[in-house]
Formats: sequence, C-alpha cells, structure tokens
Amino acid sequence: MTGAARLLDIAVHPVPEGADGPDPEAFLAAARRVREAGGRPRALYLVPDFANPSGKSMTVAARERLLRVAAEADLLILEDDPYGFFVRAGSARPTLKSMDRDRRVLHLGSFAKTALPGARVGYVVADQEVVGPGDRRSLLADELSKIKSMTTVNTSAVAQAVIGGLLVECDCRLRAANAEAIASYGTSLATLLGELERHFPEDRRRELGVRWNEPTGGFFLVVDVPFAADAKALEHSARAFGVLWTPMGDFYAGGGGEHQLRLSCSSPAPDRIVEGVRRLARFIEAAALEAAGPA
Repeated sequence: MTGAARLLDIAVHPVPEGADGPDPEAFLAAARRVREAGGRPRALYLVPDFANPSGKSMTVAARERLLRVAAEADLLILEDDPYGFFVRAGSARPTLKSMDRDRRVLHLGSFAKTALPGARVGYVVADQEVVGPGDRRSLLADELSKIKSMTTVNTSAVAQAVIGGLLVECDCRLRAANAEAIASYGTSLATLLGELERHFPEDRRRELGVRWNEPTGGFFLVVDVPFAADAKALEHSARAFGVLWTPMGDFYAGGGGEHQLRLSCSSPAPDRIVEGVRRLARFIEAAALEAAGPA
C-alpha cells in the first residue's frame, strides 16, 4: 500500500499499533496532526484481523470506536482483510464493512489466501456514491472497475475462471471451502506457540528478556529479543543455525522494531516448525548471551 501511494505521490502518515492492533485514538490523533499541519487526511488503511506482520486483531469495541472516529474526522476506511477467515481460537469478528452504517468503509479482499495464491485475484466492496461532471452519479466500485480495466487491461481471464469455478463449487461459501486450510493453519500456529513456550518457559524468557504475542489466528507473530534483530543478525542466524525469520524493522515507515523479529508459519508443516523453533531457540539464546556481555 505504501508503495502504491509513493507511485501516486500520495503522502502517507504512519500510525503505531496498540496492544490489540490499530488504535482508533491513535488514528484520530494522527488525523488531527495532519490537518493542523495543513494537510487533508482522506483515508486510513488497516488490516483489522491477524495483521501482517504483527498478527494482532482489533476487538469489536475498537472497531465500533474506529467507525465513530472515521465519521468524526471525515475519513474513509480502507479495510484490507486477507486473513480474517483463518481463526485459530474463538469465532471470527465482524468485518468493519459489516458494521458500517455510514458508507465509510471500502472492504478489500483477496482470493490469494483463501483459494489459489497464483491466481492473484482480489475484490473490493465499495458502495460509496461518486458524483461526476454534470451531476452524474455512480458507485465507487464501478469507477474503480473502469480504472482497473484501463491500467491493467483486466486480470487474467483464466485466473478469474478458476476462482469463479471454485466459488460455484462451494456455493460462494468461502469459510466452508477453507475449512481444511483453517484447521491446518490453526494447527501450525498452535505448534509454533507451543514450541516457543517449550524452549522458553516463563523463567527463562524473563531472564533473557524474550517475549512474544499470541495471535488467535492468521500466520504471523512477533518475538521481542534483547539484541538487534537486523539483516546482520538474520544472516548469522541463517548461516550458523539454518533458520530464517524477518526483521521487524523492515515493516516500519519511520524507524522502529529494531529488537523484534517476525515469525511466519503459513508454509512449513508442523514437524518443520518444531525443528525451526529448535534452531531459532539456539540462535536467540546465543545472541542474547552475546548481547548481555561477560557475566
């Protein structure tokens, strides 16, 4: 999203996440700062469920407050929801679009996670009214469709047909169609969390200064570590311990995440996750002790 904004010369103002993901009050404060500086904030972009990279999700109360914030600050909400289906514990939370009574939410979805990654087919729910020259009125979804056809000459007809066939087969019920994948991803995330707990019991992680969040779904979580989790550390981890992770600093627009790493469990089978965490634990132990210096 930030890359697309740069191409279109649209200014982006980063907003930090809270403990439960995007914080409505932080969005409101950011909009006010931009306006006070002479800018015109138009929209806020967020991933409300199991966000990449943090794995965090917004509570229902926070979603309700965010909709009120959007109305107060006169903002549209770009709700990107590629991971919402993959709930590990509890039930799925309502999308912001399903709670929207003021037509402020554009809901962005993708079949890449729920059907076929290679198809690269997505969708948008945009029922906002657009008023054009001569008071011509249309829906934003229709205007976006026109722009899409002009800029990309449409998405592959074969890819669309594949996704269309899948939707017909599952009676357009993607949650049912993804039941097996939901269970598989849930097992992988539970395995990842369980292995972290096994290698870093509470006393040991307190001693080392290691902690992580526990998402209720999706593919990602973040580990806080007492050393710089940068490209140099990643290279050492790969060469000496044979395990990869992602530096969280790569995800910050204005600095941050220097002592955090992201783990993803979307691809490896449970046995590979077990081995991966074993290697990761050895790396973290060694790097933490080195950062602590001589005893």
